[in-house]
Amino acid sequence: MWKSNKDRLGREPDFKIRYRFISHSDGGRVQLPYQGHRSDFCYEGEDPQVDGVYMIWPEFLNADGSVMLEDQMMVAPEGEAYMWILNFDEMKEHHRARAIPGKQGWLVEGTKKVAEVTVIEQIRLLE
Repeated sequence: MWKSNKDRLGREPDFKIRYRFISHSDGGRVQLPYQGHRSDFCYEGEDPQVDGVYMIWPEFLNADGSVMLEDQMMVAPEGEAYMWILNFDEMKEHHRARAIPGKQGWLVEGTKKVAEVTVIEQIRLLE
């Protein structure tokens, strides 16, 4: 069973996204990931091979908005997720200015884009 990042870390998530995994036939993953998936993140217009990626990890939500606690079941092909910036103190201002509602981006594995995302809400970034 998954223990939510909020419970483990004792803080709120940094921002929230809407995601859609790219199908394997369109160049995405062979199968959907499980809760605890550690993809990285990049913003629309950035090239992971040139600009690098950010260590911002998703925590997937159920359709009702609660954190998905089942870690032995694949996540939905599309839905919402909380995002957790690993080096928050160093990157807070950078992402506060970039991860604004409506901003497009990607979940990436290495340099491979596996899911398209849209930022829908800043949470801890507002502090």
